[in-house]
This record gives sequence, structure tokens and C-alpha cells, in this order.
Amino acid sequence: MALGAPEFSNASDLRGVRALVLVGGRQDAERFGEIPLALLDVLGRSVLMRTVDRIRTAGIGEIVVLSDTDPLSSDPASDSCKSIVATPACFWEDALQQFRSLAEGAESVLVLRLGAWTEVNFAALMADHRRSGSVTMRAFSHSGKALDVFMISSSGHSEAAALLLGELRDKRIAVAEHRMNGYMNLLATPADLRTLSLDAFAGEADIHPCGNELRPGVWVGAKALIHRNAHIVAPAYIGAFCKVHSGAVVTRGSCLEHHSEIDCGTVIENSSVLPHTRLGAGLEVEYSVAGFHQITSLRANATVRIDDPLLIESTAARPSARRLFAAAWLLALLPDALWKWLFESGARQTDQPAPTPLASSTPPLGAPPLATAESRTDSYQGNVSTEELWKRVDL
Repeated sequence: MALGAPEFSNASDLRGVRALVLVGGRQDAERFGEIPLALLDVLGRSVLMRTVDRIRTAGIGEIVVLSDTDPLSSDPASDSCKSIVATPACFWEDALQQFRSLAEGAESVLVLRLGAWTEVNFAALMADHRRSGSVTMRAFSHSGKALDVFMISSSGHSEAAALLLGELRDKRIAVAEHRMNGYMNLLATPADLRTLSLDAFAGEADIHPCGNELRPGVWVGAKALIHRNAHIVAPAYIGAFCKVHSGAVVTRGSCLEHHSEIDCGTVIENSSVLPHTRLGAGLEVEYSVAGFHQITSLRANATVRIDDPLLIESTAARPSARRLFAAAWLLALLPDALWKWLFESGARQTDQPAPTPLASSTPPLGAPPLATAESRTDSYQGNVSTEELWKRVDL
């Protein structure tokens, strides 16, 4: 035990423990495109922040998160931990430096790499670590799978250096074993991400959707917009600030993460749509993970990059691009509209009202249509206002 480390009568007391959470760091790290799977949302929050919550709830006060990628979005809970972005070339050296800093005045340091979502009982891990008297203890699944979860005594600087500089893969380091009985998902592929969402719906994983359960099995986040002609079939999750247009169908455990958008008539079946992703009209997305300009088919185990914004696009960068597109579209229509107005107005009867100027019937630049022309004939009959066609979920 390190000099100055506190003594505890309760073997499962975690007040003397600090935590180092690692994200990425390996060339073969679990990713979707260039994004570590641990940074992707599952039912409204990333795997990383859900892990930080579990560590905090267990009673570990000081937490450092070291990642090789910038987080995709801010989370209020991220203020409760120190977050560092390291370059891939210096990742493990930085990890060792953070371990040494955390070890000062602590009894032990929990080192956990994401990767996998593991529901380890940290109190039981610490109790076994104290009873074993070993410098390093590693968690194993109930089937014997070694996990990247370690409890290292603060005095074990040489063991920590060997483990971290070996990317937690050096099997020559002597470790005591702790067998966990909780849920585990390796999160090695996009298919595992889908499995984690489905297991959360089924109550097998300790993950709860962020939002309100508006009806059994359907959770909706804050300020989501759902068209009255859209169909949401339980179980399903509609994240904060999502938009589901007329005729769209979301079914069979599908998840729309925050700020995603599903256009008219598109069917989302047993799929995950990642944050800030817009899917175009009339698509059928089945058994897939979609986001960041790509779609991964879980049945075919294949990923396709799509650069056509009519099929899939990122909404994070849409406003300026959409204004430019709308301006170009308007300029392209002006000559034809002006020609028709000049040469067809003479043939009109004098008692007919003057044609409406194009500018008055054109939506403001940057404002996306709420439905395609085809669906507008069905949904926008009479004098029904746009607000009446949409159900705003404001929690």
C-alpha cells in the first residue's frame, strides 16, 4: 500500500480508489468508421458516459478519461471527470503518466479500457483485490474471457508500466483473477452495438433510455418532432431533437439517436441511426447501423460509404450547406419563372388576378420542407396548419 493511502475496515470500500478510463489507443480498436464505438450513443447516452456513471455510483471519486478521439457531443456528466484527448502515437505513454498521477495518495487505481461494455461489480472487484494481496487483479467474464478491467495497487508502478506500454496485452504480467457474473458485451463490431440496444430494451443490460416512456416500449427524448402520420412500433427509441416525417415507420427495436431525422416514407427496422444523421425519403433500412455517411449491413457484414445527400447526410453541418443549395435552386428557377411571367401574362384575361411572385411562395432559405411533394398532397389538404400535423414532444 502506498504511503499515505487510507486504511478501510470495509473490504469493499472504494473511497481510496481512483479510476483511469481509456478509449481507443489501438490500431485494431473497436470503431465505426473513425469513431470508437464507446463514443457512440446507445439509447441517448454514449457507452463512455454510462461507464463513468457506473464508476461514480460505485463510490469512486476521481476519474480521468483518456481518449484518442474528441467526444462527439458534450454531456453534463462529463464535468464530473477530467477528460484528455491524446494523440495515437503518445496514447499509452500519456496513460502511464495519468496512472502515476492518480496513484499518488491513493490505495489503488482502476484501469478500464473501452471497448467492451462490462457490468463489473467494482466493490466486489476491490474486495477480491484486497483479500488476494496481489499488486494487480484482472476481471474475467464468467466464461473465462479476459477483460480490459484492472485493479492495480498504487505501489505497482512497474506492473502498471508493463501493462500500459504493452497496450494491456502483455500476458507475462502476473495477475490475480476476479470472475464477474454481470452482463457483458464486447462491443467489437456495429452488430454488438445493435445487440446492446436490444438487450437494453429487454432489460438484460443495465442501460435505461434517456427520455420519457410515452407508451409501453416507446421512449422519446426532449423536443423530438413526430409527424402524426408516422408510425412508431414498440420497442423503439426516438432521441432528443429527432424528426420523424410523414409516413415514416420506426419498428422492431430501432433507435434514433439525438438530432437524427427520418424523411417521408422511410422504414427503419431493427436498426440504429446515429446522432446528427438524416436519412432520405422512401428508403428501407433493415438490420443496419447508419451514420457518418455510411451504412453497415449487419446481415451482410458489409459497410458502404454513401456521399449522396438524398440518401444519407450529416445534419451537424447542414445549415450553411442547405442555404447554399436553396440559393442555387432559387437562382436556377428565376430565369424560367421570369420568362413565363413576361410572355404568358399577355394571354391572361384582364380580370384574372396577377400571378403570385415567386419569392412569396418560396420557403425561407435554409428551411427544409416538412414533406415531399407526393406526401404533401395527402397530408396538407385544406387549411390545416403545419403545427397541427406535427406532435412536438417537449419534455
